[in-house]
Formats: sequence, C-alpha cells, structure tokens
Amino acid sequence: MATRDKTGRNNFRRRRFYRRKGFWIGLFLISIIAGCAGWVGFVEYCKPFRARAEAYDLERINDIEVPSLILDRNNKEIGRIFVQNRSVIPFAKIPARLIKALEAGEDSRFRSHDGIDYIGVLRAVKSNLSAGERNQGASTITQQLARNAYPLKEESKQLGESDYKRKIVEAFLALRIEKRYSKDQILEFYLNRIYFGSGYHGIRSASLGYFGKEPEDLSIDECASIVGLIKNPTGLSPLNNPEGNRKSRDHVLDRMREEGSITVDEVVRCRSLPLKLDPRPLQRGTSHLYERVADEIRQVLGEDALAAGGFKIHTTILSEAQTAAQETLQKSLAAAEARPDYANPKYSDYRKNSGKPAEYLQGAVLLVDHQTGDVLAHVGGRDYAQVPFDFIEMGRRPLGTAFFPFLYAAGLSGGMTPATLVTDEQMDNRAVMIGGREGVLGEWGMEIGSPKYEGQIPVRRALETSKIAASVRFGQQAGLGRIAETSVAMGLPMKNVELLPRMCLGWESVSMKEAVRAISTFGRAGDPGPTPGELHYCEWIESSSGASIWQRPRATKSAAPAIDSATSFQIHSMLAGSLARGSSAGALQGLIERPFLGGGKGGTTSDFADTWFLGYNTRIACGVWTGFLQNSGRPIYPGAFSRDLSMPVWQAVMNAAAPSFGGEEIKPPAEVIDVPVCRVSGQRATQFCYEMVEDPATGQMRSRSASLQEYFRKGTENLPFCPIHSGADAVSGNGLVNVPTMDAIPVRPKAPVLLGEDPYHCEQPEMIQVSGDGGFFRRRTNVLDSLDLGENEEQIRIPSPQRLKIGDD
Repeated sequence: MATRDKTGRNNFRRRRFYRRKGFWIGLFLISIIAGCAGWVGFVEYCKPFRARAEAYDLERINDIEVPSLILDRNNKEIGRIFVQNRSVIPFAKIPARLIKALEAGEDSRFRSHDGIDYIGVLRAVKSNLSAGERNQGASTITQQLARNAYPLKEESKQLGESDYKRKIVEAFLALRIEKRYSKDQILEFYLNRIYFGSGYHGIRSASLGYFGKEPEDLSIDECASIVGLIKNPTGLSPLNNPEGNRKSRDHVLDRMREEGSITVDEVVRCRSLPLKLDPRPLQRGTSHLYERVADEIRQVLGEDALAAGGFKIHTTILSEAQTAAQETLQKSLAAAEARPDYANPKYSDYRKNSGKPAEYLQGAVLLVDHQTGDVLAHVGGRDYAQVPFDFIEMGRRPLGTAFFPFLYAAGLSGGMTPATLVTDEQMDNRAVMIGGREGVLGEWGMEIGSPKYEGQIPVRRALETSKIAASVRFGQQAGLGRIAETSVAMGLPMKNVELLPRMCLGWESVSMKEAVRAISTFGRAGDPGPTPGELHYCEWIESSSGASIWQRPRATKSAAPAIDSATSFQIHSMLAGSLARGSSAGALQGLIERPFLGGGKGGTTSDFADTWFLGYNTRIACGVWTGFLQNSGRPIYPGAFSRDLSMPVWQAVMNAAAPSFGGEEIKPPAEVIDVPVCRVSGQRATQFCYEMVEDPATGQMRSRSASLQEYFRKGTENLPFCPIHSGADAVSGNGLVNVPTMDAIPVRPKAPVLLGEDPYHCEQPEMIQVSGDGGFFRRRTNVLDSLDLGENEEQIRIPSPQRLKIGDD
C-alpha cells in the first residue's frame, strides 16, 4: 500500500505542467485579462483617430470637386475652374458587368464586409511579413472612397504621420460610410469620383475617353480594361501603356472567372481580343482663358495636383481688360451679322446638336505686357462651349494690310526714308496675282468707299493711308528677300515663304501671338517682344491653407534688336500718323488716353474675309482679329474693313488698360534728325509750300502749309528743295534759280533789312509753325502763295505803290 502511494506521487510529479488543468485555467484567465487590457489600450490609442474620422461630414461625400479660384493681377476673382474631366451618372446607368469586374478586381467581399475586409487584412499582413516589405494592400472599395472623398492624405502629411496611422482613420471612416449608405450608393459615389488616368475622372469620362462609348455600352473586356488601371491610373492607362493595360485586363478577367462572374469560354474569348481604343473625350464647360490657366498649372504642378482643386490661382490677367475684350468683341461680331448685306451663317442660328461645324463669324483678342510677357487679356474665340478651338493658340490667318508696318520697316532699314517717293497709280493685277488674275489691283487698304490715286507720293503718305499699289511698288524697291528677313527678325514666320509680290500685301498666315509680338517691336525701340513661348498667365499659386506652393520665376532675357532704333522710330511716327489722319483716322477720338503716345495699324485682306487691328504703347501691345476659322474665301460682307470690326474692340481694350498701363512718349533716338519736308513732293520744304484743303467747319477751301517735320536717319537727310511750290528745278548756294512763273530778274537785297515800305512783300516771310492739331499755319501772307493755287486763287488786296521819285544825284 505504501509502495503504491509512493508510485502515484512519483507519477504525478512526472506529469507535464501543460497537462495540468490549473495551467490552462490560469493561461485562459491571463489571456482574457491581457486581451481586455490590449483592447482597452487599442481603443484608447485609436480614440484620436476615431475622433478625426467622426469629424468628416458624410453629407459632403458626393461633393465631387473643389473648384480652384482664378484671381486677376489685383486679387479680384474672375472665375472658378473645374479642371476635372467628369460627368456624373446614376447607378442605374452603370452596367452589371462593370460592377462584377470592379468587385472581382478590387474587392471580392464587398457585399459581405462592413467597410473593412478583415480576411484581406490578415492575408496582406502575412504576405508583407513573408516578403519583408509592403507589396500588397487590403483597402476595400469603401476605404478607397473615403480617402478619395476626404483629404486624409493631406491631413496625415501635415501631421507628419505614417501611412498605417492614416489607414486607421480611413478604416473608421469606412465603417461610418457603410452604416450611412447602401452598397449601391457607395459604388455610385466611387465610380463617379475616382481618377481613371489620362485626365479622365469618373466612369463616364473614362468610358468616352478610352472607348468612345457610354458606360452601359461597354463590353466585358472593356470593363476589365478600365478596372485594371485603377491601381495605377497613369502607369496602366491604355493610352500611355497599352501592353500594361492588356495584362491588367487579363488579370481582372481571370478574377471574374474565379468569382463565377463569367465562364471559361468568355475569358478565352476576351483575352484574345486586341485593345481597341476610340477616344471621344468630354469637353469641359469652361473658357479659352481657363484652359490656358489650367494648362499652365498642369505644367508646373502635374495632373494630380490639378485634379485636386482648391487652389487660389493668381494670374497676370487684368479683369477690366478681359471683360472689355469679351463684351466688345461679342458686340462687334453681332453688329456685323445684323447687317443686311451679311450673307454668312449666324451665331444665333447655330445649334450644337445639329452635328454640323460652326461656320459663323469668329474673333479673338490678345493683350500683352510686352515688357514682362504677362498676358493681360485672352479671348480665344466667340463661344468656348460651341467652338473650343482657341484661335490665339492654334489659329493662323493672313494679316492683309496689317502687314504694312513690317514691309516698310524692311525698306527703311535698307536706306529708304519716309520722304522717298513711290508711285501711286493703277497696277495690273497680273503683277501680284491676288484676288484674281486679271484687271486692276484693288485699292482696299485706305478703307474708304472711293479711294483715289495720287501719283507720286512720299512713303509716309503711302503707309499712313495704307496704299495698296504704292506699297507693292515700295516692296519691290526694298527687295522681297529683305522683307522676308526683316519679318523673320521681328518674329513672323516667313523664313521659307515664296518670294512673290503678293507677300507685300500680307498674304502669308501668322498667329495672333506672332502678330502681337511683331507690332510690339515699335514700342520697344526695335527690340523684339516676348516670344509666344515666353507669354504666361499665372503669377503664383496658393493652396487651400494659404501657403504659396509655386511662384513664377522672373527670367531676364536679352535678344538682338530686330530692327535698328532709327527705323523703329520712323515706323512708329507713321503708325501714329495712321491713327491721326490715315486709314485708321478716328481711332484717337475713341481713346481716353490723351495724348495717346503709341501707334496702331488696321488690316484687311483682299477678299474682306479677315480684319486685324494691331496697336501698342511703351507698356502693352494688343491684337484683334475677326474672320472665319474655315478658309472659305467668302467675305464677311462686302467692304468689311478693320476700322468697323476690329478697331472698336481694340479701342475698348486699350481704354480698359489705360489706367494701369498708360504709355510714355517714344522719343527719337540720337541717330534720327528731323527736317522740314513738303508733304506733297517729299522734298525739303520751303516757305512757299502750301496746299489747298477743305475746312471741315465751313466746307470752304483754304490754304495751309504743306510742310511737316520728317524724321531721317542721319546721313539721309540731304534733300533738294521742293520743286513744286517754289517753281524751282534746282537750288544753288545763292538761292532759288530758274523760276519760270516770274518773267523778271529777281532783285537781291544788299542788306538784311529793307528800309521803307515793302508793297511787293520782298521781305522773307517767317517760317511755318505747327498748329495744335498737327497741321501747319503761317504767320504772314505772302504774295507768292497764289502761284500754285490754280482755280482756287486767293484774292489779296494790296495798296498801290507811291510814286517813285529819283533825284538828280
């Protein structure tokens, strides 16, 4: 008995501890206590993350996009930009095959979990631990919606948190979303929100952008292609990476078979299909200006930042000028279409859903600070919603007579002067071959109903009044090759043009940016303005929190002068004359800046299909174009001139910019000298140079001085005296000779002052003076004034001379 008890005690001692009931009971109790303590600790640890998740407003889960504010250069809001290419559709229009592809590819237990896929989490943890790195995620569709709908990443980044802490907030938010919304609602929110690559947001935008069809018309393989790119929208976009997208498509098809959504035969068939793309993307409801701003943001921040929105975009735009450009352009085009002789399609008659191209009258305006490259106003077309084509960015049209400043700059830089005479007579159109092959070349440049030829006229007269035949002859004298070279130096695309006389009349097409850059040369003393690539719209960008995230760097570039300063000033003086008394006469009366110290030139093509107006001062340059986008050759209306269509728009824009960008006087450079020249003969003026003009107040003819101060490059000012009004064929050092109108030997004074009375006005009259309106007047009446007056002789009463007494001595 004692031996048996001893043996039992030894057996008890030999029993292992884990076979004892007490051990397991104790371990169970310890586990419960530890688990409870751990749970309590975890709950306490997660409290701030849960609180953050609770702070988000679920009512705003379907706020698709936060707009970015567009501010002008004075911080005035001028628009809101919705940059995401998106169109929201209801769940009923999302096909079941797309839903099955999405669930198979992204969240196979979507219908059963509460927002968190716990099995997927354990699988991802195991996979990541085995790999030693993070190579698999476990985010559900609901979690993806949470981080896309709310700024979880931005908040985590600001707090300096790790990704796993952000995912805790994401998980709590997903639980809230699941409790609040149905599964179908969550899918609708998700598919309308997420980014599908290549600039497409939402399932409808992606469906149209990649395959050119509505989501309900997508095939199984197309649904799989779209779902397959969700994990890497940019890298797996079928437009960016067709092969990568095909592989991801095939993976989704295999997952659909595993989930029982499709059969093996369907998988085989779909995998064998090629990737067929047919992009027909949505057009954003915006404007030409907003597109340019969005493009600049995309370049500096990227597509993802652009899609996020919420920025304050500080632009270079002057809102007053932008508004004036938009409103006056619309008014001018509408007035043209209201004319009884307008026979083209009208804006009011166009219907976008007709399927026909918009062929109505268009226009564009560009205002630039040519000192900095800042764009102050940009109107790329008449109606962006109907015609998103931006003429400023992509359009090219002939300049017509607006090309003349660059034509004459070529001649003057080659040694010709504003006083050089050119022939203003009819020209056979076969010499130019523009607007026809026969007849007389038209004279539309003066922009008046009944232009007249004037014979021999100075270059100034030809440019100021925009003479056609005279300008062609001037161009032939200057040399077509030289004209092309000078135009290229000023930024016009004429490097490889055919050297034909028609180029003198603005035959070659140019862009708006090129034209504005070229005209600004005359406001910059011959230096070229900013190139099209140097124009910019954004000054700096501010985040939703107020932090500056980008600022445009200030770059200073120096370029060789396009033309010399003397030529630039000579052309400028003639463009100023064009506004005062030439083809653009009346422009100054519509400007609030007085005196206006810049210049400008209107332009019309031979077929009246395009009109331009280009003008500038020392700060800004502005271009206006009206015409048709399609090169049909039909006129806007018979006799459509720039002074009626483009000039009023230019005036309004310059007026809007005047308070902020008024110009300074453009002074003649040291290389220029001014000389009195007869405006009729182009030669050095004498005291006898007068002409008859009609007094606008009385309608009667009166005489006025024909002399004006002309600008010459030093070394070219040595001109003969006017042979027309003096009757002289030459001038010697001793004075006028060969005066055929006076059959007498001239009496030469022996002293500078004639004693006694002067009944025959032998004393030299004082020279002319400039009047306030740019004309000239004389101080004294001279008997020789009537020599060249023809039928309009002035009657001058003079007293009879006293009897001459001669003494014996």
